Amino acid sequence: MRVVISDLPPEFPDDVDIEIDGTVPESSPANLPRVVNTDVLRAMELLEEAKDADSGTTSLQIDNNAKEVEGTGVVELTLSISDIETALEEQKVGPPKEQVSRNNGAGTIIGKLIYNTVTTLYVGEKIMIQMPTWFFPAGAGPYSESGNNTTHGEPSPTATFRFAEPIFIDKQQNFRVEIEVPNTDTLKEIQKIYGPMNLWVVLDGYMTRDVQ
Repeated sequence: MRVVISDLPPEFPDDVDIEIDGTVPESSPANLPRVVNTDVLRAMELLEEAKDADSGTTSLQIDNNAKEVEGTGVVELTLSISDIETALEEQKVGPPKEQVSRNNGAGTIIGKLIYNTVTTLYVGEKIMIQMPTWFFPAGAGPYSESGNNTTHGEPSPTATFRFAEPIFIDKQQNFRVEIEVPNTDTLKEIQKIYGPMNLWVVLDGYMTRDVQ
């Protein structure tokens, strides 16, 4: 039995509004806007721009309605990494911190799932096994010992959970696997994840039939 998770690059929406507080030049009038109204996709693009810059900031032109404009606008707004990350964290529509700040110690999406969920195998409405999801390594997928990649277990067929004794599933007998999130706060964080992301539960075994 194994749980395979694909942590693919997220697709952020361009129709979900978000507000980011920035900084304007000291010489600017006090009534100029200091907040830009944008969407999650643009906010993540601005975050990447700020991280790539030596100054750790990015800038854009906004008009009196605090909308980003092309060319010369009303004022130039400077956004730092912390400005954007704070806006994403405060907004309910923002992605979880694992997608905002990857590979900085915040953890990964895979880690959040396997360490905060419980996987149960039911056969005929009877619980055959119920364990934390980390108990069922994937035994598949890319593998790296660096800090930039992660996978749920070594990609080897032997790196999977094996029952000490076989579990028999009779013909026409129902069986299913459920993955639960016991903690409510963690569930809310997982619900904020922007996909695509896929989970598979693989049951390895033998199919038998009576001799004709």
